[in-house]
Amino acid sequence: MKSEQNRIVYLDNLRNVLVYNVVVYHAMLAFAYPILFWWATVDKEDSARIFETAVRAMYIYMMPCMIFIAALFILPSLKKAGSIQYIKKRFLRLYVPVIVFVFCMGDVFPYLMSKRIGNLNLTYQDTFISFWRSFIDIPLIFMTNPDIMINQIHFDFYHTWFLTLLFFVTIIVVLLNLLFRKKPVKPVAPESRKKVITKTILFALTLSVVYVAVSCLYLLNGILLNGWTMLGKAVFFENIQIWMLIPLFAFGLYVYKKDWHTLSDIGSWKMWGALTVFFFGLYIILVHFIYLPGVEEMYKAVESNTLSGKKMEMPALNASLLIVAMLIWFLSPLSSVFILMFLLAFAKKFFNRPNLVTDFCSRHSINVYILHYIPILLFQHALLDVPIAPFFKIILMVIIIIPACLWLSHRLVFPYPKTAILFFVALKLAALAMGFEFYYWAILAIIFISFAAALYEFAKFMINRSGSKDTA
Repeated sequence: MKSEQNRIVYLDNLRNVLVYNVVVYHAMLAFAYPILFWWATVDKEDSARIFETAVRAMYIYMMPCMIFIAALFILPSLKKAGSIQYIKKRFLRLYVPVIVFVFCMGDVFPYLMSKRIGNLNLTYQDTFISFWRSFIDIPLIFMTNPDIMINQIHFDFYHTWFLTLLFFVTIIVVLLNLLFRKKPVKPVAPESRKKVITKTILFALTLSVVYVAVSCLYLLNGILLNGWTMLGKAVFFENIQIWMLIPLFAFGLYVYKKDWHTLSDIGSWKMWGALTVFFFGLYIILVHFIYLPGVEEMYKAVESNTLSGKKMEMPALNASLLIVAMLIWFLSPLSSVFILMFLLAFAKKFFNRPNLVTDFCSRHSINVYILHYIPILLFQHALLDVPIAPFFKIILMVIIIIPACLWLSHRLVFPYPKTAILFFVALKLAALAMGFEFYYWAILAIIFISFAAALYEFAKFMINRSGSKDTA
């Protein structure tokens, strides 16, 4: 079923879930010590392995599923708009928000990080200048170094890296479409369920083999698996995850070409769910009970070596732990693909009807993705010494920040994008003049006001809706 805007409803609903999953993911990062020792606000006392495992588990499927869904919408939108108009539209939709975010908010993370590691003399103006000086100094091909990335103010795209990658793979698709454009062909019959399942499983197995091979190659050559690469000061991606993202993006284009997402029977959600439970469950067990306990001391040693002058000897990577790591690498793409297929089948069956709430969330999902990051950082900082359980801190952040970002998008960013840009730039300039404390409290105030406004508008909507039903 498609919505009035010719969107595929269950895919929009699934993307909503994934975006809000990203908000939960970022909210948990403060409690995933030691594997997230590099986060701007780390709550060591309240950190627990369950949060470390959850972070690793969510990492497996969030961005891979999001880039797959993005691929499904590229070709139909390109046909509708034309190449030049489509690139312009995507630049405004994807890259302009990146530029605005990085200018207005990019130095918040390094400022909070610098205060956490004890650089108390650094002013917010100093951070801003150092942040952009590092951008100027970055070479056209740059791979991150953990010591430099933590101890020095450095340029980073943060969560908007995904939008930079998506924009540039979109450009590649547009160029390839121009080069190899063919005459329209007659529609073909949908592929059988058996063929779809067989191709998907073969794709997942091939991707897992490639992923393990690349991981081993990186390890042998001293390339950080979880390090990052920046190309042309414009595109940012994780060294190892890119080997899952690009194949899944290509898989999404293939699925669109074959009409699997609309015509074919991709298999029962129960079948894909069973495969997900087995392989993803095995992944979680290995990570939680073997891998994380085995690497905990390594992460603490890296933290000590990068954040202090005291150098610790790195624990040796024993053979059994390396085998577990290879199993985890193999299970990662398998789990990602099976989770994707389960979510597609489940959403197609149960969440394929348009309604006002899901349509509203779909319209604003990308803005929620962009807006939530800094409020999460500031809330984590504000709640650091509050004596409540981390689970409740996470829930509190999520239930305040998501409605607030939705309201901001609905009332400011979506209807008045130029005004929104001017507002955030003016707020940034005021912060540079008045200091970080002003920025800190201004953003928190905006979030709380937006949250209250969102509650008010939602309550008014429900009352009006109830009144309409009673009248009918």
